[in-house]
Amino acid sequence: MFKMTHKGKTIVGNNEDWVSPNAEIWFEPKIQDQYGVAYVGFINRFPQGAMNEAGLVFDGFATPEIPVPKQEGKIQKPVRDIVHYVMGNFSTVQQVKEYLSTIDMSFLTSSVMMFVDKTGAYLLVEGGALVLGNQEYYIQSNFNPTKNTVEEDKKKLDYYMKGVNFLKTNQPNGTPAFCSSVMDQMHVKDTQYTNIYNLNKGTIQLFLHHDFSNSVEINLEKELEKGVHSYMMADLFPASSEGVIFYKKYNDADNPEGYLKDIWAKETAGKTKEEIEKYKSTSGLAWLSNYIGYEWMRDKKQVPAAVKIFTFATEIYPENANLFDSLGEAYWNAKDYKSAIVNYGKSLSLNPENLDAIDRLVKIKQEVEKAGNKN
Repeated sequence: MFKMTHKGKTIVGNNEDWVSPNAEIWFEPKIQDQYGVAYVGFINRFPQGAMNEAGLVFDGFATPEIPVPKQEGKIQKPVRDIVHYVMGNFSTVQQVKEYLSTIDMSFLTSSVMMFVDKTGAYLLVEGGALVLGNQEYYIQSNFNPTKNTVEEDKKKLDYYMKGVNFLKTNQPNGTPAFCSSVMDQMHVKDTQYTNIYNLNKGTIQLFLHHDFSNSVEINLEKELEKGVHSYMMADLFPASSEGVIFYKKYNDADNPEGYLKDIWAKETAGKTKEEIEKYKSTSGLAWLSNYIGYEWMRDKKQVPAAVKIFTFATEIYPENANLFDSLGEAYWNAKDYKSAIVNYGKSLSLNPENLDAIDRLVKIKQEVEKAGNKN
């Protein structure tokens, strides 16, 4: 995230790095005395970033985990509720700091939140710290800003250092174009979208899938006038753009496992058995398969697609208890209880301590008995 204040105007840029291209922007108009807000994130609707009509901007960053003691006597709230309350009620980072000082933020063990207001002041929020800043030009990334090893931690982030070095050799001019140039320097292969917030003008410039040749400008005031609504970001860009092509491939309903099959085929072609086994254990493909399967099942409500994805994943990872558990859940949601029992049983054979599988098997038995009694 790059924050720039130039001649009294503040612009903030952020790259959202994730595995899924299912990015959305959604709008929640003002209610009574609350501000209207534009949120950005993914189809699970967890706010990854936001700007309200007062010019307050928010974003968050994954960071290495650190221990944070519980803050006794403070209010406990889910992070989603905290973000919604802040964005709906405050216009300055000083107000945000005063509010968050009453909240138990100890859940921020592996993330940092950042808020910026129109004046260019910003607030960094760690589990145990609320730090105000007012540098004209500031980059925050995946590090803990108050940790005593912060300078060493920064140097480990190549993309962060690219942004820092770009600022050393290029004079900021306060334009959205300059901000997007900084974000271009800092993007990675999994940057799904970039947003450039113009806090004084009230606009959001969107770039899709680290393609900085195409952008869409969102006027917050005009969008809020339309009421509650949302856009899939891919729908805002030309069908021929790289991001839209990737989005369609990832979301192919006729071949939902195709994206994962392509990854597998590409990464294992011509490899020895030992090399393939190493790839399986180090690539994170099992995790990615599980994530995509749940995205289809929970967020998109397309259970048959999830069954196909989890089935493919268990074929690649026949000794992964978690993937069989996921396949069991997909069949359970499809009310194919026989297949659910088989896959939960397989998961238990691989991991006898899988209490979730035991619980689901009990529930399946109860549902089958209930259905039998009705007949």
